[in-house]
Amino acid sequence: MVIQLIPNDIQGKFSTRVGFTASKKIGNAVKRNYAKRLMRALVYRQSNELASSFDYVFIARQSILNKKFYLIESEIMRAIKHFNKSIFEQK
Repeated sequence: MVIQLIPNDIQGKFSTRVGFTASKKIGNAVKRNYAKRLMRALVYRQSNELASSFDYVFIARQSILNKKFYLIESEIMRAIKHFNKSIFEQK
């Protein structure tokens, strides 16, 4: 999975936006939708860790279909913590 992060100019309660995408390289519509549902569920579980005033884009890769849920979750948690650390060091 690839995560892209960019600051936005929105202030307030709904300042963090999250998008999910899976290209046709993942497979048919069923597999693409499964990958997006999986990413949505994982990010929802970590939503309190997302930095405010940022846009996140989660891009699925083929390997997401073969990995266990807890392994993908640990990778997302590690990536979000890494992003947060770099964001707060810059401020």
